[in-house]
Amino acid sequence: MDRLIERVDTYNIRLYAHCEMRTHFHALLETPQANLGRFMHSLNTAYTAFYNTRHRRHGHLFQGRYGAKPVEGDNYLLSLSRYIHLNPIHIRKIKALPLDQQRRHLHLYHWSSYRAYTGRAKPPEWLTPGPILAQCGRTKAEQRREYRSFVEKSLAEEDNELLALLRGPALAIGEESFVADIRRRTLDLVGRYRKREDVNLRHALESVAPKQVLEVAAEIMGVDPEAFRVRRRNSVLRGVAARMLCKYTGLTQRDAAQVLGLSSGAAVSSQQKKLAGLMTEDRKLRRRVADIESRLAALTGAQRTAKA
Repeated sequence: MDRLIERVDTYNIRLYAHCEMRTHFHALLETPQANLGRFMHSLNTAYTAFYNTRHRRHGHLFQGRYGAKPVEGDNYLLSLSRYIHLNPIHIRKIKALPLDQQRRHLHLYHWSSYRAYTGRAKPPEWLTPGPILAQCGRTKAEQRREYRSFVEKSLAEEDNELLALLRGPALAIGEESFVADIRRRTLDLVGRYRKREDVNLRHALESVAPKQVLEVAAEIMGVDPEAFRVRRRNSVLRGVAARMLCKYTGLTQRDAAQVLGLSSGAAVSSQQKKLAGLMTEDRKLRRRVADIESRLAALTGAQRTAKA
């Protein structure tokens, strides 16, 4: 938190909401100086140096580059702030508790901005909750009360529409016209700058929707798409789905785990390794996997042609 606060000031960041978890963190922020890359690099580098010194270790701490998506309009900002603040509840052992205990855990969780939003803590100078709270009422008391109601009504059910936008391959969060505009601008920039990272970005632009990936895989494997989410002993289905989701949708292993109902990104990695081992001995399985990849590669090629 010390390093975050320092850099919010140094890089002139407007931090609207945040939540720190044991393995990752979320932030809803605005960059008036268009300096997100410098801010995140400084923050992650400083924390990695601190962590490595404290725990006498070396090397990278975070897995890959940070993820970021532009967000459109007040309604999406409001929903996204709710998603961020509810992260402490989306842990298996907490999610299993009765709703009143989930609320208590949320109210007592100090590593997010939720307490400042609901009046349980004084908003610090480096936090900017005003623009989001302004959508919830006129007086400060009314804003806090309505925002708390807005967030905690979602304890019983998730915002599936927002989750689909967050975890899917779309480059932005908003209406279709907004997402299309961000895609157009990004493709234009990719065309101007020939950098190594542009290859990864173009791959994300040409990815296939997770639902479509599972439908293609299900057709070739001769199963229903829901079969990929069912745990079966000695089944290759989850391994096949994990491989295709990571390769053709632009999802991270952790995101793929949520699609498949697995516990973690490590479980997705394990499923892919298991599949690779089985493919060395099973020619029929190799052929099916190759058929799926051929179909999905053709889909990305069709999308590339359409964009051109």
